[in-house]
Amino acid sequence: MKTLLPLGLVALLLTACQNEPKEAPATVAPPKPIRQVIGIARIEPEAGLIDIYAGAAGRIMARTITENQVVGAGQVLLTLDANSDRAQIAQAQAKIGTQQATIATNEAQLATLKATANKAQADVELNQKLLTVKGITSQTLRDSEANAEKLRLDYQKGQADLAQTRAKLAELNADVQYYQTVTAQKTVKAPQAGKLLEWKADLGDYVTANTAVAQFAPNSPLTARTEVDELFAERVKIGQRATIRSQATGKTLGQGTVYFLADFLKKKSLFSDETTQEDRRVREVRIRLDDGANVLINGRVDCVISVD
Repeated sequence: MKTLLPLGLVALLLTACQNEPKEAPATVAPPKPIRQVIGIARIEPEAGLIDIYAGAAGRIMARTITENQVVGAGQVLLTLDANSDRAQIAQAQAKIGTQQATIATNEAQLATLKATANKAQADVELNQKLLTVKGITSQTLRDSEANAEKLRLDYQKGQADLAQTRAKLAELNADVQYYQTVTAQKTVKAPQAGKLLEWKADLGDYVTANTAVAQFAPNSPLTARTEVDELFAERVKIGQRATIRSQATGKTLGQGTVYFLADFLKKKSLFSDETTQEDRRVREVRIRLDDGANVLINGRVDCVISVD
């Protein structure tokens, strides 16, 4: 059985519901402007890291530089065994002396052959005159002509022999130059001033020309190489300032200035070889660090770029 409310009470309830205050609509705060772009960066010399290669085959005999040592351009870093190459140089130089003596002998013989051939030709010319006055027989003239021809051919052969001995001398000199070049390659030198960071080969190791024996950092300003997501790629400009922070402590390690922006977007991350990255496109950015930055080469840091 239903209970009926008095009409007065119903009217009172309707009036109360109509007078109840309504909730104000929620307001959405405007998005804050982006003032900073943050990326993960790797510290590198501006000139890049250089792998030093052996340049020749051989066993490492000496390393004259220690890791973290600063060196000048052309300073010797290591030497390879070059005993066999020096022996070949000595052998070729000894042959050069013998060949020079042979050339001197051939030159003397050639001078004699030339004089003899010239005399024989003069005899032929004299016999031709004597034959006209019946001073000799035709057979005598023919014999002198045959002798002159033989001596002329001997002289030509002497010239060829001398040219051959001189060519052999040139070959020996080329051998000496070759072995000297090979020996010089057994000494690995710093390509420019900088710091040797790491040895990749030990004493006694046998290496080939294509073996990387050390990693080298040229003298150049340090840079932070980072990547900016494509959503913020256009916000970064040359000349903007950046702060380098430790990933471990958040402490500021240094400051720098953006000096390079890639002209294209790429998918591969700088650190794709170290961590799994999402499939995204990024823009490469390089920051030249101010002097005094407390960073380590190849270190991984946070890079905060101010884009005001």
